[in-house]
Amino acid sequence: MYARRVNFTVVDRAPARVAYLRYTGPFGEPLGRFWRSTVAPWLADHGLIDCPRYGVAVDNPVTSTHDELRYDCCVELPPGLTLPDAEQTILPGGRYAVAVYKGTGRDIGAAWMAFMREVDSRGLALDRSRAPFEHYPRGALFDHRTGVFSCELCAPVTA
Repeated sequence: MYARRVNFTVVDRAPARVAYLRYTGPFGEPLGRFWRSTVAPWLADHGLIDCPRYGVAVDNPVTSTHDELRYDCCVELPPGLTLPDAEQTILPGGRYAVAVYKGTGRDIGAAWMAFMREVDSRGLALDRSRAPFEHYPRGALFDHRTGVFSCELCAPVTA
């Protein structure tokens, strides 16, 4: 399904101030439903539907129980805005390996695995003090009919 070699670039990302709603449970379609049924209406209610979004896996799905996985559905906040009904944090800036993903929620786990193997095979060291995340920039593709979406897979690496 995925090419043996995943193309990626290494970039410096600025920190991002975000508000988030936390999801707990298995990744894949249940997480996709949470984005659609809970996060999207929350974003719309606050006029943030077109702001950059991030998905941060708090727990490693390889080493954690699937029912206890935590994932933060984040939106980048415009300067001066705070949301009283959500947690807020700063996604740290720094150097990240970044690959473009286009597909469905069913396949993103395999894409992450292939991406992380490629990062490792190129001799880059993961920075374990920062979490990997998905970045959904303004205007990111989402096809309601097929469930296909696009995002950037961002893995923190040391300099």
